[in-house]
Amino acid sequence: MNNTHAKPYERVQLFSGGGSRFAYYLGSYAALVAHDLKPDIIVGTCGGSLSAYLVNLAPDPKDLQALMCSHELYHVISAIRHVTPDEANRRLKIRYMMQALKRWRLSRQVSNHQKQQQADNYERLLDELQHLAMFRIDNEGQWLDELSHFSSKHNNSLFNPTAPEIAVIASRLYQAPNQPSNQMPTADSSVYDEFKLQELLFAPPRLTVSEHFEQMLNSPAHMFADGRIHQSVNVVKQWEFNPAVRASMADMYYLPPTPIDDLGWCLGGVINLTPIELACQLGKTVFAETKAGYDSWLAAPAIQRVFGFDPNERLAQVHGYESAEILSLADSAAIKHRVNQLHWLPFADNGQQLAGQHVQKRFNIKQMTVELIHSDYDGFVQQMQAQWQYGYQRTADYIQQHGL
Repeated sequence: MNNTHAKPYERVQLFSGGGSRFAYYLGSYAALVAHDLKPDIIVGTCGGSLSAYLVNLAPDPKDLQALMCSHELYHVISAIRHVTPDEANRRLKIRYMMQALKRWRLSRQVSNHQKQQQADNYERLLDELQHLAMFRIDNEGQWLDELSHFSSKHNNSLFNPTAPEIAVIASRLYQAPNQPSNQMPTADSSVYDEFKLQELLFAPPRLTVSEHFEQMLNSPAHMFADGRIHQSVNVVKQWEFNPAVRASMADMYYLPPTPIDDLGWCLGGVINLTPIELACQLGKTVFAETKAGYDSWLAAPAIQRVFGFDPNERLAQVHGYESAEILSLADSAAIKHRVNQLHWLPFADNGQQLAGQHVQKRFNIKQMTVELIHSDYDGFVQQMQAQWQYGYQRTADYIQQHGL
């Protein structure tokens, strides 16, 4: 979308990741509501997509807090479990350690990145993601159904008209013909050895009919990925929350890919974890979050292995972002102040501040697996409340300090 066109929303909030600390987004949202800054649309990625769905079910902060501490949500979170030794392929018993080392080594081979990409193919990458995922979801086809009664609609495929509109970001893996575009595909499956990834946007109805909507949809990660990521974004106009949230949370090596009809295998929202460009095109005021860098031993190599880009390069681009409006009007301080409505909420230290207030992981050296340790229900409630309070207070303090 060109910035000269009217924006479809007044305020946008990004729920960008969070993992099992997803509840701090709920507290942040509640603080915005309490200060008459309720977002008109929330864009959720990864764990943030689950938070966005919870807001859709219970947009009133009191109801949302009750949902956050409910037995139903506890069951949803507890359904995410580690892969037990008897489920794992015995031949891959040391898969986590060896694959982590392999990804680290491959990610360092910058000069040979194109050779690495050519050596990979669709089947090989899909098999790796399916077999090396550390966690599973019990009964995942009905995974979020237990939450649906919190909505008056009793149907998790519908948007709540009293809630902010919700958009969800994920990605898909698909086979791309490797012959020239002017040649017809043949029966030889080798012509489909090349794979590509594409950003997905599960878009709300009002956004899909917005003027100039198609013009804004370019995936920012494609410029870092040496052709591995398609430049355009695939817009999904008809969707349900359960599969969309699952698709957004399917990040590499945590949860396995999930299939969606007409899209193929979906790999998660990390392809555009902080979609700041999209947010600034959607609304006049944007609430985003500062994020800590990706660790160089596990997270960054895993993302580079699958998606073909260094996430810390992308994160630096995100944190340095200023909209074209701001740059073009920067010669006028007064005008700059009026249009500079990109607010970075200070959440980069959430890992330290919420240590112990989320689902714990433990490496089992005997079994060579990563285990999830869920709290009992009372411990879960304590974690949720601590996350909520962190998000609420940080956001309220920011609002006060900046006179919003």
